[in-house]
Amino acid sequence: MDLERELGSKLLNGIKINEPMSLHTSWKVGGPADYFLIPASQGELVDIVRYASDHDLPLFVFGNGTNLLVRDGGIRGLVVHMGAPFHYIHWEKNGLVAGAGTPMPQLARAAAHKGLAGLEYAGGIPGSLGGALVMNAGAYGSYTGQLVKDVTLVGPDGNIFRLGREKLDFGYRCSNLAGAGIITGARLKLEEGDPAELESRVEFFLAERRRRHPQLPSAGSVFRNLPDRPAGRLIEAAGGKGMRVGDACVSEQHANFIVNLGRATASDILDLIGAVQRLVKERFGIELQPEVKVVGEEK
Repeated sequence: MDLERELGSKLLNGIKINEPMSLHTSWKVGGPADYFLIPASQGELVDIVRYASDHDLPLFVFGNGTNLLVRDGGIRGLVVHMGAPFHYIHWEKNGLVAGAGTPMPQLARAAAHKGLAGLEYAGGIPGSLGGALVMNAGAYGSYTGQLVKDVTLVGPDGNIFRLGREKLDFGYRCSNLAGAGIITGARLKLEEGDPAELESRVEFFLAERRRRHPQLPSAGSVFRNLPDRPAGRLIEAAGGKGMRVGDACVSEQHANFIVNLGRATASDILDLIGAVQRLVKERFGIELQPEVKVVGEEK
């Protein structure tokens, strides 16, 4: 199998071999991807999916690299980054169509400027639309799944299909989109609103994120909140702020964030996640559940 010749020749951006995932994740950690691809069109994405299927190759797809921990041994098979072709916004009556790679803060600002309400909360979410759909990302009592009209995906066979609202199921930090295929875009239903008021709300949420969240490399909230208690408050009450493993550290600013002080490894972060879970379990009898996605192999 000559992957570079058979598949790489079809891709405008070619294929990168042993690409460090630390260059593509918000935590700035992660070992090499065997083959790193950035499709230049939806057609190229289909070619990649079909090639992976025909040759029984593992295929991992990601967007902004937030909410993601890649182990130090890296990822085997094909790793696909949803870049520029999946970064767009088209307007419709009472809503929009957006690509899976579109950053959520950009969606929030654009919708507000257009006088469309419903996405203001997304100013506080650092990831892209695709990840927000899979995880039903939310903030301040609002969730991405509440706005969805339909989602377009590429299936494992390379065929493009659409799932309407009636076939979608969204829960807390989860959805039935996980494993359904590769999300390329979605239609969102929004309401009319006053642009100035909406833009003010978006900027407020962006400012809150800057004020409350640490600026060092992180992956956002590490643990799922409980229905009655935020995970960060439990960790803080248990004395977890400032805990360290290597250069991985529980943030002094927000205890549900683990930050990379400079030279942290994925192993450091995983060990610290475990240590925090044990601390909270011993102190309160509560088992915290991570909401970050962990992929790849140990080194």
